Amino acid sequence: MSRIFENGKKAVTGAVLAAVTFLVGCAPAQTSYNPSGNGIIDVVVPYGTGGGTDTWARFITPYFAEKQDAVNRYQVENIPGGESITGTNTYVHAGVQTGNQVMVASATTYFQSMLGHPAAEFKFSEMEPLAFNGTGAVLWTSDKSGITDIDSLINHEDEVLYGGMSATGLDLVPLLALEALGAPVKGVFGMEGRGPSRLAVQRGETDLDFQTTASYLSQVGPYEETGEALPLFSVGILEDGEVVRDPNLPEIPTFEEIYQEYGGKTEEQRKAYEAYRAFVVPGFFYQKGLWANEGTDPAVVDTYDQMIDELNADSSFKEEASSALGGYDLLSGKQNRDEFRKALKIDPEIMSYTNEILANKYDAPVHG
Repeated sequence: MSRIFENGKKAVTGAVLAAVTFLVGCAPAQTSYNPSGNGIIDVVVPYGTGGGTDTWARFITPYFAEKQDAVNRYQVENIPGGESITGTNTYVHAGVQTGNQVMVASATTYFQSMLGHPAAEFKFSEMEPLAFNGTGAVLWTSDKSGITDIDSLINHEDEVLYGGMSATGLDLVPLLALEALGAPVKGVFGMEGRGPSRLAVQRGETDLDFQTTASYLSQVGPYEETGEALPLFSVGILEDGEVVRDPNLPEIPTFEEIYQEYGGKTEEQRKAYEAYRAFVVPGFFYQKGLWANEGTDPAVVDTYDQMIDELNADSSFKEEASSALGGYDLLSGKQNRDEFRKALKIDPEIMSYTNEILANKYDAPVHG
């Protein structure tokens, strides 16, 4: 990988590096944090090894190490448990504000905080994002479902089965979208990944599935060409604060387009739409992130902001990262912080609606 950064180690300004080094050296000892050593940045990953978030963390952090003279490597520590709550609580309690310890989080973690899970002792609205990586996603069906378009989905005589992993995880986003359209949906949960949920639709066991853009293109796209799969809508991407079609899926309409034509017929649908808009932003547009604690020195934040700009301008990096980043750019936490935090400010009425539908319809009460 060093060939990509032949001149990159000097790219971060000396002033910023000096500030970070000074802060690390002078910071008071953290009672619950044991540094791995000089030149090492510790990374808490609140998920098990081998999953998507862990893989993302292990892919992206060496590039950051190459960009900093004072850093030899990043050391990943996996602390899984409690749907990512255990590791996130551990990181926040340590309270490191020097940049010497950071954390990687994903949508599942964000949702625990947003839904007010009683065990979540963290607030992403107060933490400092350093980097984001978004992704797109597609709701699709198979030729076995009898669904041929949005009209037939909404007016389906029987309940349509949506298969997923957990109603309080990423599946919450498509569920809210379907509620906003007034579709007669029933959730079937407990699947052990997106592979099983995809196969369930292909076998006719369920009717609807939700796949990230990369998975849809590689695993479902070929069946679209034969007429065995039908995309219904995508989440799109965020561009200057507005949702537009995903450039990787230009022929598939966004949910926003579909909702404007078919949704919002009742007050309940309006609430579902507002909830969808709140959860889709952290759930997909900023799905994975590298985080620091509240109060982290601005010099640390500025360092990552500059490194990300340089990486996105590096054609070699973009080629090597295309698979790991899902075909989307790495985003600066500093430049996207306000948009992310805005999504977390959910109207209490909308949050109450979300918790009620999770408990009453999908048997997934957040508060036990």
